[in-house]
Formats: sequence, structure tokens, C-alpha cells
Amino acid sequence: MDLVSTCKNQLANFRIKELKDVLTQLGISKQGRKQDLVDRILGLISDEEVSNTHGSAKKKIIGKEGVAKLVDDAYRKMQIADASDLATTRQTSLDICDVKHKVETEDSSFLSVKICCPCGTSLHTDSMIQCIDPGCQVQQHVSCVIIPGKPMEGLPSIPAIFHCEMCRISRADPFCVTVEHLISPVKLIAPTLPSDGTSPVLKIEKTFQLTKLDSDLLQSAEYDIQAWCILLNDSVSFRMQWPQYSELHVNGYGVRTLNRPGSQLLGANGRDDGALITMYVGEGVNKISFSACDSRLFCFGVRLLNRRTVEQVLALIPKEADGEPLEDAVARVCRCIGGGVPRANEDSDSDSDLEVIADTVTVNLRCPMSGSRIKVAGRFKPCIHMGCFDLETFVELNQRSRKAMAVSNLSQELLPGRYHY
Repeated sequence: MDLVSTCKNQLANFRIKELKDVLTQLGISKQGRKQDLVDRILGLISDEEVSNTHGSAKKKIIGKEGVAKLVDDAYRKMQIADASDLATTRQTSLDICDVKHKVETEDSSFLSVKICCPCGTSLHTDSMIQCIDPGCQVQQHVSCVIIPGKPMEGLPSIPAIFHCEMCRISRADPFCVTVEHLISPVKLIAPTLPSDGTSPVLKIEKTFQLTKLDSDLLQSAEYDIQAWCILLNDSVSFRMQWPQYSELHVNGYGVRTLNRPGSQLLGANGRDDGALITMYVGEGVNKISFSACDSRLFCFGVRLLNRRTVEQVLALIPKEADGEPLEDAVARVCRCIGGGVPRANEDSDSDSDLEVIADTVTVNLRCPMSGSRIKVAGRFKPCIHMGCFDLETFVELNQRSRKAMAVSNLSQELLPGRYHY
């Protein structure tokens, strides 16, 4: 390839900046369009020497090899600069991609976490607590759900076992199954705090949609819509509790929530019941408003529920095989009758005076609640005594009295008289 063709190929890659640099070194005018500058340099290479007709005050008389060398030097410098810029661009792109990957990783980790806090905010903060229920595992803000017993105590310690409001209300009554939360749990907050030390007024107004499918379910007596309320820092997690002086209105109709005086903290059996609002709602948009006068922090919600029968609740109670092992039962009975359990370093035939051996122990086989003979004996797991009650009678009485009952703490066991001691 001849000198002119080589320079022509190199000049084709030049920008205005490189063309002007070459013309400056040659002392040639830099005015004109890009193609004019290229033609001006190519014209110098085709001549034996630089024509003074193109020059300005500084003219350099050099051969075409000198012009070609200037073009080649400018071309090499341009390639080095472009390579450096490309490396910088690639590194910047890699850094940006790395940052994007980290952000996407963090975002994906946050997206995999379910945040459902009664404050209504779904933002992830440094202080979060997770529901222990394996089927739930939602996260909530610690400051929203962990409430100190007294306002001046500061933030209490994080509990080892924590249940969110939806899990708490689902276990508050074993005879009710939550089908759908029409209004998600919302924290009741007083808009203003009174300066005279009286209890603040808690108010909330919400609307919820009742679909055609929900309306069809309500035609069955097994389904109901219930408004509920729980105390956030309740010492008994699985029970309903309404604030003092509660007033509930659904679509303009007043609904009774309390079966106790407004100043009383809890109802019969140390708990409150949910308010059934089925007859006050209809298909479409429904409006509900609630107000109370209480200094404590509560959580309010509305749910569609399905009622369980006594047989269905009995089926939830662990069976005999899942209850207390026979060895533990024998050891418990030995402790109850006073004989104790032989220690590892003591002879089992020892007649130590420290042990009192009972010759006979009377076990009552009548249910303490019904007075009838026990058919299926039941007791609560934490109990260490030998007394039992009739399981079906206990569940039926709880259904009538609506007393809170944790079915997971119940276990079926054989009648005491059927154990071989």
C-alpha cells in the first residue's frame, strides 16, 4: 500500500481534534469542514513539499514523508487514548453491573421477605421481628408490635417466641377458621393525646369489599363476618380483647362489641368475643368505623370465618400415640403417689426412710365437669397431677361458654385405671 493510501485510511478514522492537531503542527489553516481538513492534508502528501499557499504565519517546509509521519503519530496516539478510554469504560461498566447485581440481590432478598405490619408500612428497617409460625413467617417492625408494659420502661426485650396478629387471632378461638382477612390488622392510634392525663380516644374508619363469592358463602350458617380486636402486648397471646368504651358502626348501624361494662377490662372467662357483623354488610363496598377510649395499644381487623364443629375440634387434639410416652407417664404417677423415682446411683430395692410409699391410691373416674364416667380422658400437657376430665365434655362446654382453649396443649391419654403400675 502506497503512502497516500495509508494516510487516507488513517485520516478516515480521525476526528476534528486530530485533524486540527496535525494542521497546527504543519502551520496550515484549520478552518473549514472535516472533509476540507482531510483534503488539505492529503494534498500536502501528494506534493513534494508543503505549499505556502495553505500556510499561515508559521509555515513548515517538510516533505510528504514528514507529513505522513505526523499523521501516523497522531493516529497511534488516538488508538492509545481510545484503548485507555475503552478500558476505563469497561471497568466502569463492570462496577455498575456489580453494583446493580448487589442491589438486585438485596432487593430480591427483601422481596422474598413478607412484611405485614399493623402500622401499614411495608418498608424494611434494621429492627424487624418474624412470626414463628412456619406457614406465616411475616416480618414486622419491632417498635410497632413489641410494646412495653409501662410507657416509661423503654423498649422491652425481644421475645424468643413471637406470633403476628393474624396468627394470634386464628388461634384465639379453635371453633373458628379464618377464610379471608377483609381488613388486614391495623394498629389503633389516637390522633391526639389529651394533656389532662385521661385516656385518649382511638378512632378508625375503613372500607372493605365483599365479593359475590363471599356473599354466596354467607348464605350458609357455617360462615360469618367478624370484627375483632386484640391487645398488642397482651400477656395471653391467643385471646380477643376490646378496648374500654368500644363503639362499632357498620354501614351506619351500631353493633354491640362488649358483654361487660365499658370500664371493665375483660369479659367473662377473662376474654372477649368478636363482633358478628354479617347481617349489617352486603355485596360490594362496606364502611366500618370504630372508636374507643383506652390508653393501651390495640389491633383491629375484619375477617371472613368458617365455623368448626365439636367433632372437627376433637380431631385437632393430639391422639394418645402423640401424647405423653408411657415411661414419662409412669414416672409422673410415681411422683404423684410419693414413691419417687429411683436415682441412678441408688439401689432400686432400697428401703430408705426418706421415701414414703403409698399402698393404695384412689383415682376418680368421674369427670369433674359433668359428673359422668370419663369416656376419653384428657388433660393439659403441662399438668403433672393424675386427675383427668372427659375430653368431649370439656370441648362442648368450651363451645358453649366461648372460653379460650389452646387445643395444642391438650393430649388424649388412657384412663388412669387402665395403666399398669
